[in-house]
Amino acid sequence: MKSEIRQLEPQQLWNKFADLNAVPRPSKKEERVIAFMKSFGTNLGLETSVDQVGNVIIKKPATSGMEDKQMVVMQSHLD
Repeated sequence: MKSEIRQLEPQQLWNKFADLNAVPRPSKKEERVIAFMKSFGTNLGLETSVDQVGNVIIKKPATSGMEDKQMVVMQSHLD
C-alpha cells in the first residue's frame, strides 16, 4: 500500500502523506508525530510552534496580493 500511495499525483503531496503515516503515534504517545510536524513546518520556513498540550501550529502567510482574502484554518488530530 505504501508504494501505491507514493505513485499518486501530485507525488510530492502523497510522499509527505506517506511519510506522516509512517510515524508511529499511539494515543497519548504523540511525541514523535509532534516532532515530525514541527520539523515539517520549520523546514518549509514557516512559523511553527507547539503549545502546552502538544498542538502543532504552523502559520503560512498569504500569497502576495491575497492578504485581504479570508483566512483558512485546517485542523486534524495527530493520534
